[in-house]
Amino acid sequence: MNKIIIANDEITLKQIDKTLKVEADKKCEFLNVKLIKIDVLESTNLIIEHSNIKETKFEININIEDDIDFKLFELKQEGNYKIYYNYSIGKNSEVNVLKIHNTNGIKEQTKVNLNGINSKITHTLKTISTTEEKYDFLVYHNAKNTYSNIVNNGVNIKDGCLNLKLSSFAPKGTIDCNLNQNSRIINLTNNKCEINPNLFIDENEVIANHSALIGTFSEEEMFYLMSRGINKSKAESLMIKGFLLNESGIYQKELEKIINKYWR
Repeated sequence: MNKIIIANDEITLKQIDKTLKVEADKKCEFLNVKLIKIDVLESTNLIIEHSNIKETKFEININIEDDIDFKLFELKQEGNYKIYYNYSIGKNSEVNVLKIHNTNGIKEQTKVNLNGINSKITHTLKTISTTEEKYDFLVYHNAKNTYSNIVNNGVNIKDGCLNLKLSSFAPKGTIDCNLNQNSRIINLTNNKCEINPNLFIDENEVIANHSALIGTFSEEEMFYLMSRGINKSKAESLMIKGFLLNESGIYQKELEKIINKYWR
C-alpha cells in the first residue's frame, strides 16, 4: 500500500508506486503554506499519517483520473493543523476517504469537485475533540449522476469546541445526483458545538438528504449498561467505542488506543 508520513511540515517517508504521482513544493514564504499535489493514475490505496508538535499549514490537491477506485486513509495526531484539501474526481471514478483525528487543534477546509459522470465520493471523519476544531466541506456536483456521502462522527471532551459546516451544490442540469450529509457530535462538555448543513439545489431530479445531531448518549442506553454492573465511566467508554469504531477500517486498533487514552 502507498504511504506518506509527514512530520513537522516535512515528508519523512514516501513509499509510492506507479499508481500515484506525488509532488511537494517548498513553503510559500508569504503564506507559509506547503503544497502537496497527488495525481491518482490507477486504482490504488494511500495512507497519509501526520505527527506534529507545532502548527502546520498545508494545501493538498488530489486529482483522480477517469475510471479509478481510490481509497485514502489519513491519521492526524498531536500538533495544530491548518489544511486545505481540493479533490478533482473524473468520470466513473469512486473515492473513499477515512480520516481519524486526535489533535491539539485543527482548521480544515475540504473542496470536492465531482467533475465526471458517475463520479462518487464517500468522506468519513472520526475525531475526538479536546480543543477547537473547525471543518468546512464544499461538495460540487458538476456532472449528472454523481454521488456524495459526507459522514462526520465526533466526540467533544475537555476544552473541545467542534464545529462542522457542510455545503453541497447541485446546479441546474445535473440530474440524477445523490447528495448525502450525516453528522453527529457526542458532546460530553458544556461547550458549544455546531453543525451547519446546507444543500443548494437548483435541479428537481436529484436526491438530497442531511442529518445533524448534537447531544449525549441517551439515559436509557446508559441505564441499560449500568444496570448490569458496569460503572458510568466504563459504560461511557463502551458507548464511544461503539460510536467511533464502526467502519474505522485499518485504523480500528489505533482509534481504540486513542479512546483508551481518555477512558480507561
